[in-house]
Order: sequence, then C-alpha cells, then structure tokens
Amino acid sequence: MGGDGGSIPRRDEVVKVKQAPEKKNKDQDMVGKWQHCALSGQALTKPIMSCALGRLYTKEAVINLLLDKSTKSHIKRLSDVVELKLTDNAAYKNEIHADLYIDHYSSPYVCPVIGLEMSGKYRFAFNWTCGCVVSERALIEIPSETCHKCGIEINKEDIIIINGNGEDIKKMTDQMKKRKERLKKEKKKKTDNSETNSNNEEKSLNNNEKLPKNKRPAGDSDKQNKKNKISSDKTESKNKFEDSNSYKKTISQKQ
Repeated sequence: MGGDGGSIPRRDEVVKVKQAPEKKNKDQDMVGKWQHCALSGQALTKPIMSCALGRLYTKEAVINLLLDKSTKSHIKRLSDVVELKLTDNAAYKNEIHADLYIDHYSSPYVCPVIGLEMSGKYRFAFNWTCGCVVSERALIEIPSETCHKCGIEINKEDIIIINGNGEDIKKMTDQMKKRKERLKKEKKKKTDNSETNSNNEEKSLNNNEKLPKNKRPAGDSDKQNKKNKISSDKTESKNKFEDSNSYKKTISQKQ
C-alpha cells in the first residue's frame, strides 16, 4: 500500500497539523511602542507628542500627518496632541554591550516623583492640561489634586495612560469625547460672556452721555477732564509758537 514505490507515508504527511501561533517578542513590541513613533516608526526624539489615546509621536510626524489630507485619523489639528514634559534619566547610556546585549528596560526618561524608568515595564501617564509625565504608581501612592511636577490643578478625566491596553483605550476614547464637549461649552460660555460685557459697557457709555455733566459717573468726568487738558495744552503750545514768530518778525523789521 505504498504511495510511491512501496514507501509508506508518515502521519504528518497525510494529516495537516495545526501550527502553533507565532509568539510575539515582548521586548521588540515594547521597544516599538515606547521608543519609536507610532506614525513613522522612527526613533522618538524631542519634542515628543502624545494624543488623547496615549500613543507617542515625533512632532515632525504629526505635522506631516496634518499636511496629508488623505489620511484619516483622530488627530485633525495640533490641539489634538500635547507636547510631553519629560524628566531626563541622568543614568541613561544608549550603548550596546560587548556581547551585543541591549537593555530594553533602560530609558532616557524617568518618573520625577519616584524615579521609575519610562521603558514600558511600568505604566506611565500624563496630564492633558500641562503635559507632565509621571508613573501611574506615583499617582496612586502619592495622591494629589495638583500636578506632581508643575503644580497645576488636575482633573481626573484629563489623565492619559501612555500605551495603555484595550480597556484603557476604550476608557480614554470616552474621556476624549467628553473633554471635547466640555471645552466646546467653555469656549462658547467665554465668548458669550465677552459679548455680554462688551454690550453692557457700550450701553452704559451711551446712557451716561444722556446725563447732565454733574451727574455722570466719576470715570466719565475723568476722561473728559483728560481730554480737555490735552486740548488746552495744544492751544497753549500753538499760542507760544505764534508769539515766537511774531517776536522774530518784529525784530527783523527793526533791523
């Protein structure tokens, strides 16, 4: 019963065995996320930007994305990203060891509060308002209503996890939508208040002009006095000039 010239096929030649999925190299995946731009794949260099979903970019890559109108992205303007304020790691050395070993857990940046390296081994976050980066452990172990680095007030909805997991991404997507709505309302409120104040000021000035001079507010009287003084100074200067010319003319005639 040979398949060919009396040879007997082996089981793995007849039955297709399901291949085991290729395992991801965790170190390579980590380096790709934490040391390379999520848009261009190039090594991250300052200024380093991040979006509301916590991905890392170079500023050049973000600008190129905005210039390319054909690319669809949640980043539509520069206000959709924040420049990160990172703390340099004084002990960092970007070098390859003699045995070609690379320390993937070494990072050029650290947490300014407890000194953890920002390599991907520990979770890091930043405040959307100021861009300051700290470790998540620092936020949990040393809770504060202000930023640990710059002291600005913190809104919990503005905390962005850098390179978060699927659950983090879902949560931050909801936060992004809420933040945009909040900022839109704040901008509208600010514009409305500005227009109201401008209209009230104009209305007040018009009403004051209708009043007798002795009943006008002190501010209006001061403005009018200042105006009168300027007019008086101009008249006096003009008279002095005319007197001077007249004197010169008389002297000339006598000579």
